[in-house]
Amino acid sequence: MYNGIGLTTPRGSGTNGYVQRNLSSLRVKRPRDERGGERDEKDRERLESQLNRQPNADILEHQRKDSDSTSQYSAEEIEEKVNSFRMMLQEKQEPTQASTERPTVTETHALAAANQQKNDRLRDAFGISKDYVDGSSFHADRKEKEKEKREQERLERERQQQQQQQQQQKYTWGQKNRTISQKYQSYYFCP
Repeated sequence: MYNGIGLTTPRGSGTNGYVQRNLSSLRVKRPRDERGGERDEKDRERLESQLNRQPNADILEHQRKDSDSTSQYSAEEIEEKVNSFRMMLQEKQEPTQASTERPTVTETHALAAANQQKNDRLRDAFGISKDYVDGSSFHADRKEKEKEKREQERLERERQQQQQQQQQQKYTWGQKNRTISQKYQSYYFCP
């Protein structure tokens, strides 16, 4: 017996005493459509917004200005204080090996900016277009819309090519007419 479940002893029961769980009492999972698509959609959007949080440009600008702000000391005084403090620390501490780790960024918005750059590099590496929307692969009419868009682009390209060909034909036709008329003029009106 384990936690009050099963036989106290398998003797005389004709079994080995092994207890299995009751698989007939499992809950049946409902399909995604019956669970309430609105709630799932809202949760997905909330999680997506947290995942792809954009850096706040105002905060980044403020931090930059704060680090560049003028202090109450002149440049010579700052240099003197820094050198004296550096000498004091070097005397107290033994020399350590230089670490090869990348500097860590602790500010939230700086992290968001770094994450955005990383995502942009990955998007370029995988060839994902800038107008791609996450989850659009699950829309039933997405492929039809993309096909229509490609067809319109193809028709536009063909129309532009036809216009270019017509312009070039007009140009070459005009050139031919000029050369023919020049030949006849020189042929008939030779002095």
